[in-house]
Amino acid sequence: MNRICYVIPSFSVGGTERQLVRLVSGLVRDHEVSVICTHHDGAMAGDVRRSGANFRVLGGGGGWDFTLERRLYDYFCSHPTDILHTFLYGFDWFTNRAARRAGVPVIVSSRRQLATWRKRRHLFVQKRGNRLVDCIVANSTAVAQFVAKHEGVDESRLRVIPNGIVADDFVCATDAHQIRLRHRIPFNRRIVGIVANFSPVKDHRLFVNAAAELLRRRADLHFLLVGGGPLVKPIGKAVKRLKIADCFTRISTISELPEMYKLMDVSVLCSKSEGFPNVLIESMAAGAPVVAAAVGGVPEIVRHEQTGRLVQTRDPKAFADAVEHVLDHPDESAAMAARAGEFVRAELTVDRMVNAYRALYDELLARHTRRDA
Repeated sequence: MNRICYVIPSFSVGGTERQLVRLVSGLVRDHEVSVICTHHDGAMAGDVRRSGANFRVLGGGGGWDFTLERRLYDYFCSHPTDILHTFLYGFDWFTNRAARRAGVPVIVSSRRQLATWRKRRHLFVQKRGNRLVDCIVANSTAVAQFVAKHEGVDESRLRVIPNGIVADDFVCATDAHQIRLRHRIPFNRRIVGIVANFSPVKDHRLFVNAAAELLRRRADLHFLLVGGGPLVKPIGKAVKRLKIADCFTRISTISELPEMYKLMDVSVLCSKSEGFPNVLIESMAAGAPVVAAAVGGVPEIVRHEQTGRLVQTRDPKAFADAVEHVLDHPDESAAMAARAGEFVRAELTVDRMVNAYRALYDELLARHTRRDA
């Protein structure tokens, strides 16, 4: 039984956090698993505790909190660990140093986004941390290529393991009429939705402009915004300026995602950059046809006109054209959605993801044993 320790800033609600909960829940059956939050616990901490993993919060002051290294070193010395796996978004240098000093045999780091936001100082620290890592796991080939290019990591130290979901968790049995009634969504409108945090990279402004274009063409649509974030108010003001607020509903909670996907005639993702967006595989599992910007790892999920429609430009009219094609070709779109659901259920399951990590950890430990022999 391997002893695995995961380190992450917190378990606030997010795609990475949900994936880590699924991974931990799968590995606790045959491994001793610990999870450390360096900053605070977060809304999803209860899911980790219920998984059966050991859980601890260090309460650090941020990514540059130099006291974390000492506290993590003390932890690794008192809790022998075979594998450290960090999800620290570029600030894992302190954790990796503490682990090496304490004699942890294998160190793994994760990359789950195209981190174009990083400045020179971030890359400096990240590259130092990478010297101590045995393997970096990316959730898409696009992310792996980004890491190789920008962090100078040799491809031999990179591994791609896609995200996994339990597809049937996103199939909703609730009557669609009741869902519309609960959220005061019009009954005589087709629904075009976006599930995304309101942040610049998700480009809700493009979605709103595409919606305005569609509403100039037809009167049978309503638009659903699911999520929260710093740009909620600016996007709301943009909708009002265009005088289309009556055609929009925002749902802040993500606890009803299956219900939201069930309502959607089209699920749209307008992001400027993506690693491996969970919203697409969730939409596909739920049976909602998808239209997505062809950025980052998206084309690894969506095959154009086979499992969804990809848009190559940032032109709102191009997104409107793609959405309208889905709406106006129901038989074609239903077949496309069915193929998408089959793909997710065959290739992107939690079991497949967990088994890939299990095999990777065994491989890295065996390599360490041979090296020390």
